[in-house]
Amino acid sequence: MEETTSKKGSRKKKVIIRALIFAVVAALLFIYLNQVFNIADSDSNKEIFNAFYEEEENTIDVVYFGTSASNRYYIGPYAYNETGTATFTLATMGMPLFFVPYLIEEVEKTQDPQMYIIELRWVLKTKDLITDAHIRRVTDSMEYSENRTDAINKALEFVEGAEGELSDIDDSKWDYYIPIIKYHSRLETGDLSVKDVTLINTKNETKGFVTSYKTRESVSQKEPVYSDGRADLSPEAEETLVEVLDYCDDLDQDILFVLSPYSMKDGEAEKFNTAIDMVEERGYQVLNFNTPEMAQALDLDWETDFYNSKHVNFLGAEKYTEYLSKYLEENYDLPDHRDDPKYESWEEAYQYYLDYVEDGIREE
Repeated sequence: MEETTSKKGSRKKKVIIRALIFAVVAALLFIYLNQVFNIADSDSNKEIFNAFYEEEENTIDVVYFGTSASNRYYIGPYAYNETGTATFTLATMGMPLFFVPYLIEEVEKTQDPQMYIIELRWVLKTKDLITDAHIRRVTDSMEYSENRTDAINKALEFVEGAEGELSDIDDSKWDYYIPIIKYHSRLETGDLSVKDVTLINTKNETKGFVTSYKTRESVSQKEPVYSDGRADLSPEAEETLVEVLDYCDDLDQDILFVLSPYSMKDGEAEKFNTAIDMVEERGYQVLNFNTPEMAQALDLDWETDFYNSKHVNFLGAEKYTEYLSKYLEENYDLPDHRDDPKYESWEEAYQYYLDYVEDGIREE
């Protein structure tokens, strides 16, 4: 009888062990498949996050948040060569401003920056203009964590009730929590690359600045429509800006808000002026490059320095970066890491940028 009981106990143990092994393998497979069936590894937005996550701990001095008006305007390696400050641009195309607090939480898991720069151009938006892609470029690129889940929840809460023509938000939160639900068809369409399957991350090589054929083009633009007037922001944009300012109030870092220059249309400057008033009333500084004086200070050329109405090319980006990096150097106590072996990757990133520029000259 004792022997039978012993055998039963042994069999039960084996069943439990097998069940545990199966559960572990299933969990690992689930994690792997959700990494494979995700936003494409070659997506320029994901490449920026891939690069950020590979940065050595506590080596970033400044993090620059925003839309493509950030990652097409500020050249971190160029700024490093000028001043020695390590500035990473953690920005995605059309990135909603409400993501900033969650990205700061993400940054501070591995970095202890002295300063945050926040681009304000997004304040022209309404929830009807937020698309699925605007959300996914951020949340699909983030590593799995409670913070990522919170960011998804915030985004879906923000767009609730949106009815715009561009609005294409998935009905289920699970489509955002579990990427494979959204991207499983990539296998059928042949959209998966070897790097996706092998989880070899492609990373942005220039500390968040996006290098592409577009940023080497020159397309003549109209000068902006400047104004000293004021106009109301959308209720949701105003609420988001207040939430971001409230969050910043609890931070120890220096905070600088910026508005990068572009060919503004009639009625846009007035809304920016309202946003600037809100920020300055809370005690934060705003560098507004959308004024005639600042355009002159940058020596912007509307004939040569842009590739479309909303983005500078590398010529304009160099002018913007040189001005802003010098401003930071003169007004904030930021370190100079040049010749520090720990920052060799920044030297390499600057060389990568120079090669990118030289390649464009050769093509011409």
